[in-house]
Amino acid sequence: MDGTRGLSLDAYNRRTGKAVLTMPGAGKGTPSPSTTAAAVAAVRPGQLIDSPPSAVAPQGALLAITGVEPAGDGRLEVSTRPAAISELLGQSWADIKSALDPRKIQVIPKLKDLKASYVPNPDGGKGSASAVLQLDANTVVPLPGGAKATLAGSVSLDPSVAFLYRGAHGMLAPEQGKVGFDLGAHADWRLTAGLSDSTEVRIPIATLAASPVVMVGEVPVVIVLNTTVYAVATADGTVTVDTTQTFDGSWAVHADYTKAGGWTSTTEPVSTKVSPVKATFTGRASVRTGLTAEGSVALYDAVGLKATVEPYLRADVDGTVGIDSGDGVPAVRGKASLYGGLDVNGAVLARIAILGTPLFERAIPFRLYHDEWRIAAREIDAPLPGARPSASPAN
Repeated sequence: MDGTRGLSLDAYNRRTGKAVLTMPGAGKGTPSPSTTAAAVAAVRPGQLIDSPPSAVAPQGALLAITGVEPAGDGRLEVSTRPAAISELLGQSWADIKSALDPRKIQVIPKLKDLKASYVPNPDGGKGSASAVLQLDANTVVPLPGGAKATLAGSVSLDPSVAFLYRGAHGMLAPEQGKVGFDLGAHADWRLTAGLSDSTEVRIPIATLAASPVVMVGEVPVVIVLNTTVYAVATADGTVTVDTTQTFDGSWAVHADYTKAGGWTSTTEPVSTKVSPVKATFTGRASVRTGLTAEGSVALYDAVGLKATVEPYLRADVDGTVGIDSGDGVPAVRGKASLYGGLDVNGAVLARIAILGTPLFERAIPFRLYHDEWRIAAREIDAPLPGARPSASPAN
């Protein structure tokens, strides 16, 4: 690796593995033949390229050099293969949780006129950033058959990434590893739509992308997080929905590796609160409305884990139903049952060999977590006796 220090990654073809390294000062006068020869001699097969995110490698690059040729004008052309993180870190140990500065998160809007802002975080400094990213939307989305859905409200997100590595003595594969992400979220929105059997309203709000570089001793490691946030509504009957609701939660999802047990997955639903503030349903159906966050976390350009986190509100309705939680206790008018829920699904993905374990060529799906709890059930115009706030039970 030492031989590539001071050289920059100027080009990289992931399909062929070919890369171009540029010597300092290239383009400001051609380096002398002796300087180029010294660089060729210093860069040898077996050395690593550990590149931060750049225009040619947006997710960074961790590569092992397999061949070196001078390319003129202060550049070297190298053949490479993907390297394992164990080749980079060896016997090092690291246990890192890195909060993402929202100002360094790239927001790719999926809705017209989406507004992004930064809200001070009272928990900043306790594993969270000093601010959270808030997305505000007010839009109309066309549905099949000429129908429309209206979405208005805000979503606040507080993501962080996690990485654990414990190198083994005298072995390529580590003793232990972990890659994952934590997500805190709060949402307040109003969704209006007409739903029929098998209809799914899936409204993408924004995609968030970040590539923080964490330090393991003096060695930089690139962690790449991509998350797309959706508002989702489904029904197994025909119903008109006009619902204002809130979601609060904090979830940690990660893939864990041990030398003895291989790869497993874990989710930690620290908290989930689902509240129907006000809602009107007309029809007969089981209706599910929720917030969905689809995220993937990677080391460099090798995806290690993807997961879908979906807190939701489910209502079984028959006729015209009104719900009002203005005083904190759900009051139901009409025949309805209300449930809060949380689904977390995911997969360990291809190129997980980044941690030195056998290369998977396909996704290995898993269900991480499912829970659903009753919030309310009522057939007359009255609040529920003994109704409690709509939070998930302790797990």
